[in-house]
Formats: sequence, C-alpha cells, structure tokens
Amino acid sequence: MNNDYMLSFYIPELRYTFYGPIVLLSIIAGVVVAAILMKKAGVKKETVVYTVLLTFISIIVFSAMLSILLSGDIRKVGFVGAGGALGLLAGVIFSALIHRDHVTESISAWIVTLPLMYGLSKTACHIAGCCHGIPYNGPFSVAYELYDNVALFPVQLTETITFLIIFFIGFIVYLKTPNKLRAATIVLLASGFSKIALEFLRESHIGEIISGYQILVFCITILGAVIINIIARPAKK
Repeated sequence: MNNDYMLSFYIPELRYTFYGPIVLLSIIAGVVVAAILMKKAGVKKETVVYTVLLTFISIIVFSAMLSILLSGDIRKVGFVGAGGALGLLAGVIFSALIHRDHVTESISAWIVTLPLMYGLSKTACHIAGCCHGIPYNGPFSVAYELYDNVALFPVQLTETITFLIIFFIGFIVYLKTPNKLRAATIVLLASGFSKIALEFLRESHIGEIISGYQILVFCITILGAVIINIIARPAKK
C-alpha cells in the first residue's frame, strides 16, 4: 500500500461483511428515535405503530427498487441512500395523510432521523467496499485488498461523520424549537446538499461534472421540502 501516513485503514477481502445487518440496524435505530419523538409529541400509539410499519417497509422497498434500476441486475440489490430517503418521505407523508394525527410533528420527527439512518448505514459500505472514494494518499486513507490495496479517500466514513453531525444538530434544534417543520426542512436540505457535494469524492464520479444520481438527489430534496411544507402547514394550529 503506497501510503506514508500512519493514520490509515486497511480492509481485507472479507468472506462476510455484515453489510445487511448493519444497514438493517441503522434503519431500526432511526425508526426507534422517530417513534419516540412522535410519542413525545402526543401522537396516538396506533398512529405511531402504523407509521413505523408503513415507513419501514417503504424505505426497504424504495431503496431496493432504485438499487435494481441503477445496477440493472436484480441480483445486486443493495441499500441506496436516495431510494431510502424517497421511501421514508413517501411512507411518512402517506401515513400523515391517512391519520391526520399531529401531522407536522410526525413528518418532522422522521425527517430529523433520516441522516442518522444514512450516516450509520455508511459504516457497512466502509467495511464492504461496495463503493469507494477517489485515489488519495493522505491521512485517514483507506485501502481495500479487493481493489489491489490502492489508497483511497475514506468517503464512506466522511459521510458517516457528516450525517451524524447533521442529525445531532437537527435533533437539538427539533427539541428546542416550537417550529418542528422548519427544523425538519433544514435537516432535509442539509442532508441533500451534503450528499450531492460528497458525491464528488467518489471514484465513480471521476470524469463527470454532474451525475444523474446527484440530479436525482437534488430533485428528491427540493420536492420533498416543498411537499412536506404544503402538507404540514395547514395542519399547524
């Protein structure tokens, strides 16, 4: 490995990477936090349960569908952040339209936990090496046996740190401000534009100015922000 820095990561080719369990636990962690925030806001127990079930399934289904569309191979199903985000938005919005139970607080609670789910899930990508960063021979670089031990930028860990910071700031703002919708909108926009920016550090982005995936994330972010404000604002007292 051509790297003179001590602060680096080496990932051997693993027979089992625990990718699936890590992603699943990441989603569950976000679901639990969202459910607690909903309950704290006074949402009925039945609404919390149905929203959890609907949104959890929606996250998995949308992510799998987008994964298949991007890869063109049903055998290569993985967790795609944009698909998961779209699924979360679809699930929580649909649930809010059905139950009309503390709409603003419910939608906001789920969006605030979105970066928590995504940030934690990227640790699975770091271990598996299913996606990786641009060539980089500096501090905290990562080398995979799978990719001939070439030093790469630790884009997955950078995403983990970035999105956990977004979550913790958004979580604090959500708890302290009476305007939950504003907190959720800020978190959604921060998450979307951070994801777009971090895509430039991916090996798959080399040779592209703006990728189709970045455009997709931009559309989901803007449309999501507009839709939640349209749906939630009339419900505010």
